[in-house]
Amino acid sequence: MGDRDYFTEGMRAYHRGDYATAVRRLGFLTEGKDLQGRLARYYCAMGHRASAMGDIRAGRFCEAASRLRQTVALIGNRADLVEYLMFVYARTAQYERCADAAEVMSRLTPDDAMARVRLAQAQWRTGRKPLAIMTLTRGLRELGDKARLHLNLGLFYAAGEDYDKAFEHLTSAVKCDCTWSDAQHYLGLVASVRGDFALAAEAFQRACNLEPGNLVFSYQLCLAADAAARMHRPVTLSLPEFNRPSATSPVSTGRFQAMRQLAEYAAAEPDFVETFLALPPSEADEELFGVMSSVLKTALVYHDDYADLHYYAGVTSARLGRFDEARRYTARAVRINPRYVKALIHLAEIDTRRGATEQAIKSLRKAVRAGGDFPDVHARLGELMSLCGKTEPARKHYKRALELKPQYRRAADGIESLAA
Repeated sequence: MGDRDYFTEGMRAYHRGDYATAVRRLGFLTEGKDLQGRLARYYCAMGHRASAMGDIRAGRFCEAASRLRQTVALIGNRADLVEYLMFVYARTAQYERCADAAEVMSRLTPDDAMARVRLAQAQWRTGRKPLAIMTLTRGLRELGDKARLHLNLGLFYAAGEDYDKAFEHLTSAVKCDCTWSDAQHYLGLVASVRGDFALAAEAFQRACNLEPGNLVFSYQLCLAADAAARMHRPVTLSLPEFNRPSATSPVSTGRFQAMRQLAEYAAAEPDFVETFLALPPSEADEELFGVMSSVLKTALVYHDDYADLHYYAGVTSARLGRFDEARRYTARAVRINPRYVKALIHLAEIDTRRGATEQAIKSLRKAVRAGGDFPDVHARLGELMSLCGKTEPARKHYKRALELKPQYRRAADGIESLAA
């Protein structure tokens, strides 16, 4: 069985809910560095996650934690396809400010709690840990209760294994901002270290409710729930709904930013889109190409004069069965670049499907004049002209196809059909 077969069968199994088979089939491809391998890794991870949700419903928290650990190992902490693709393909710059710069920033913005946090973190990294704690303590005294100050102070105390003080400050961080999932998460971790697994599970549950796609939160929730049950303090979990990405559903601000970054990547790196469009047909086409359609439409908002993007949008729409939309995008690509061979050929295929044979012939002739003097194009012209009763022009194109590609069975059969 080849890679394409594993991918197709794995995706079919995933979409019919047979996650065990999906994981087995896609598991053969997860080491691949190409797009097919990366998508196989994503859906293999999603298969593990879906199975973990079933384990949670059945109270098998330990098994669920194991599956979620495998999910995180495969794709990291990214449960959304758009975010995962962005993570894989978008390049982001990262840097670390030095302690001196952080100190200057803190002096310039004395009322900014985040400036105090950056300064304390820089001091901690350079080994001045007591000074880092003093910086945050002074910040609390001068600025009042701030969630960021309490959280970072809690983390510093936890790093020093003073878990009681860490718990105190993380509890304060949650009180200051109960919607901050990171604060709930760290509170759960410290509660776990202190042996209060029921309380830890409550904190992880709140973190999951705030950020339902976070795989690490779900994994740690399972571990805490299992530990609490073993100590005869069972907890009831509320499972968040995990929605698949949809091209038509509203997107959050964070997901829009991911879509925007991925759109810029698609505009700058045509090989990315070409590789995507070359994926074999599978049960995931509606989901995968729905995402790509949204990405390309986002890119076209900012780059409407890019012929390539219109062509890719046309091919993607056709893959989704949206042929009227596909024709609009492809025709726009040809208007921008009248000698765009691939777009002209694709436009002809769409018109053929629509029954507009004369239009298809016209586009293919333009493609030949623009450099698309290919055997497949001539064979297609022969077929279309034969349908229109244009026998001699059809024979001419079949012969040209054979000149370019001797023993071309499609063209030879075409000539025979004209003689019949």
